[in-house]
Amino acid sequence: MKKEASLSIVEDVKNRKFLMIKHQRGINEGCMNFPGGKREPGETMEECVIRETYEETGLKIENPVQVGYIEFPTKDFYVHVFKSTEYTGTIHEKQDEVNVFWVDEDKIPYNQMREADQNFLPEIISGQYVKRRFIYDDNFHVLDIIDL
Repeated sequence: MKKEASLSIVEDVKNRKFLMIKHQRGINEGCMNFPGGKREPGETMEECVIRETYEETGLKIENPVQVGYIEFPTKDFYVHVFKSTEYTGTIHEKQDEVNVFWVDEDKIPYNQMREADQNFLPEIISGQYVKRRFIYDDNFHVLDIIDL
């Protein structure tokens, strides 16, 4: 069974800010990104993105819209990217897992993200739908990029 995951781009439209996380452990330790995680058995991708966003940040998103699909076949990982502008709750940190923070759109720290994220996220943030495949080597360096 292929590994599917969600990536959650939460936008505070009024203040032009985006909700981000910094990973504190695992293969992405030290990297910044948006919330997300693996789909559980029997869960839809929408349910996954809502659950993962809540677990990592404390915010309950509503009406997530899919804005991209990213494949990492050499890692057997397939990511559905969603964007939400409706949410409730207050952010909280899971300091052993992630730090959670809001960032201005023009200050998104792309240089502190994985190489593939630096490639596709600016396009998604600008409103484009992205469907792309990234071929990684064993050290998470991009060897090839293919538009789908």
